[in-house]
Amino acid sequence: MRLKWRLSLSFLAVVTIGALLTFFLVQRSSEALYRSFVFSGDSAKAKVYATVLGDYYASEGSWDSAQQFLDDLPLLFSDMIVTKLHGNKESYTLPSYPASTFRDLLSDRIVIVDERGVIVADTAGALVGTVHPWKHIAHGIPVLVGAQSRGTVLVGSMIDSTLTGTSERYLGNITRSVALSTGISVFVALLLGILFALRITKPLATLARATKSVVSGNAVIPLPERGSDEITDLSRSFNEMTSELRRLDDARKRVIADAAHELRTPVTLIQGTIEGMQDGIYPLDGATLESVHEETLRLARLIDTLRELEIIESGELRLERDGVDVHEMAVKAAALFAPTAAKKSIHLALVHETASLPPASGDRLRLGEVMYNLLSNAMKYTPEGGTVRVSVLSGPGGSVGFSVADSGPGIEVSERAHIFERFYRIDKSRSTASGGRGLGLAIASEIVKAHGGSIEVGSSDLGGALFTVAIPRA
Repeated sequence: MRLKWRLSLSFLAVVTIGALLTFFLVQRSSEALYRSFVFSGDSAKAKVYATVLGDYYASEGSWDSAQQFLDDLPLLFSDMIVTKLHGNKESYTLPSYPASTFRDLLSDRIVIVDERGVIVADTAGALVGTVHPWKHIAHGIPVLVGAQSRGTVLVGSMIDSTLTGTSERYLGNITRSVALSTGISVFVALLLGILFALRITKPLATLARATKSVVSGNAVIPLPERGSDEITDLSRSFNEMTSELRRLDDARKRVIADAAHELRTPVTLIQGTIEGMQDGIYPLDGATLESVHEETLRLARLIDTLRELEIIESGELRLERDGVDVHEMAVKAAALFAPTAAKKSIHLALVHETASLPPASGDRLRLGEVMYNLLSNAMKYTPEGGTVRVSVLSGPGGSVGFSVADSGPGIEVSERAHIFERFYRIDKSRSTASGGRGLGLAIASEIVKAHGGSIEVGSSDLGGALFTVAIPRA
């Protein structure tokens, strides 16, 4: 089943269960509150009747005529109002307030229970002479004569908890209204759930199609990045991934092309020289063989360098870790490049920025290779009369490091992200003799990473490039 339908059905199930639970609780609570409301109203009426019946019992002394008294209450109210408004009843022959009117107004069922629990009066005439349970009588209002209880009066719901037809219709209307609103809520929730599921699954379907396109090797159109939710973050990550894949694919093609070019040059020279010797163009002497031997060594160095880089990148490089004195390593490197600096009139400076530094944890030969590579590049690109500075310093997080700065042309910001890639040369027009093969910095970067350190490139205060290396301390 598609994800959008699973989400929609799950949303419908949750909403339906919640709606049914709400309907059940509202229906139950409505009935309970209505019954409580009716009972409180009947209780208030019972208090009034208890006062009237208390006066009746005080006057009559018994409940013998209580049934007749309850039956005559509507007529008594009619006579009282007529007398109040029109004076003597005998002088008024056409009463405007018939007893039937007050019978409708006084439609509550009234039951009187004597001290023994026997019902002595019932306006419905159904329970007279029967014995009422004491736990039911306890809901009634006592009829007091003085301070003594002479019975109990019960009204409406105190007698029978069954709701009247009017009340049932009222609660039925509430139930139907709640059911209708619940149904509408479920429908609206389902509609919104489907729209919500579509909003989630549509970008995912687009992402799935784009992923298949990447797998098949076809061109991928960037996904839209509207909004700020997780789906947008996923689309943005996918676009970044495809962009990086394209960059890596281009780099792979460039590496293959550059490697083929680098390998072709010595192979072509060797092949041409040997063919020339076979054809008698070149003499078969020591000088010619020496030339072939140099190209063979050049080819072997290139292959060894590529192999070394592959070993480092694959994690197969074995490091003989020890405590490395970075200052001592910098002194030896400066001494090694002193003749080159003197030849180009370059001022080679060695700066120790911290009085004492702990040793670095690393392979002495490999870290020395990194420093020599950086110094070699600095010497190569620094013009005559320039400056190269090697600094030994403390790095972030208690690490130990060094930096190599020069006064050469520097490295553009756009180029800095790529200079550690294999075969990458800033000036594509340079030959390998003047610009190198583009493998030294790639090897240096991988060696530093293998040590758990970092290598960064920036701008030097001397005007050229600044390479900074940080290695964890021992």
